[in-house]
Amino acid sequence: MRFIKLSLALLAVTITFAYLSGCNSAEQTTAKLAYNQGDYVKAETEFAKETTQNPQNEEAWFYLAMSRAQLGKVDGVQVAMKEYKKIGKNSFNGELTQAWGTMYDKGYKNYEEGEKSAKTGKDEDAIKLFQNSLASFEIAYALLPDSAFVKDNVAALNSRINTILVKPTIDKGVELEKQGNYEGAIGEYNKGLEKVGKNSAAYEVIIYNISLANLKWGEKLREAAPDGTEYKDKYSAALPYLEELTSSKDKDNQLNAYELLIQVYANLGMNDKAQDAIKRRDELKAQNK
Repeated sequence: MRFIKLSLALLAVTITFAYLSGCNSAEQTTAKLAYNQGDYVKAETEFAKETTQNPQNEEAWFYLAMSRAQLGKVDGVQVAMKEYKKIGKNSFNGELTQAWGTMYDKGYKNYEEGEKSAKTGKDEDAIKLFQNSLASFEIAYALLPDSAFVKDNVAALNSRINTILVKPTIDKGVELEKQGNYEGAIGEYNKGLEKVGKNSAAYEVIIYNISLANLKWGEKLREAAPDGTEYKDKYSAALPYLEELTSSKDKDNQLNAYELLIQVYANLGMNDKAQDAIKRRDELKAQNK
């Protein structure tokens, strides 16, 4: 996972009002004072009142978004920013850029610290830091939805968090597999699969483990009953996962999938597909030389 580091570290954590303009309503004046004092709950309440009674108050919409950003209310930021943009003046572009940069830097710093914790095996600390990073990036993206790379950061962090969260489940599955308890192992892997999306780094690891456990289970059944056909059910269970892995972006994962598919197709009487798998495997091996 590679994030863009920005040179915005010296930006202020909060935006303050440089002046109190004339003709403010009581709500707006109270909201501004609360915001400058760091009372973002009260500021949000008062700015919300002001936007209700004066929907064209651009400043109120903008600082309603800023108040919600400080409170970590992503959906609320999105709503307020949409109304701010709708007015069309964009009078607070400088302040918006500053707020976005502050949130991005907070996200990046927590991400870096999270990686340090992960490398030293402090998974709980890493998850907390990654979650803090995620919260900051989500706010940054809500402030500037055009910053597509921030959206990529959010997706990558969700994947990173899920990978750490499912690690104990995967480890337990591997241990059960070593004990020959393939049913139990597959059960653990499926628990892990429920917690990750297809874009997660852990997803392909889990479906490969499910496939391999099914094949080992099938072999165990065949050894116990050489003339039986029950083992084919386990090969069939592995088949869709292995076929999915042939589309992996990782060439090693593709190669591993084809190695196993050759056995699966052959044992299921799918000889043409087995020959195709051999051909594709050999092509991948040649590419990796």
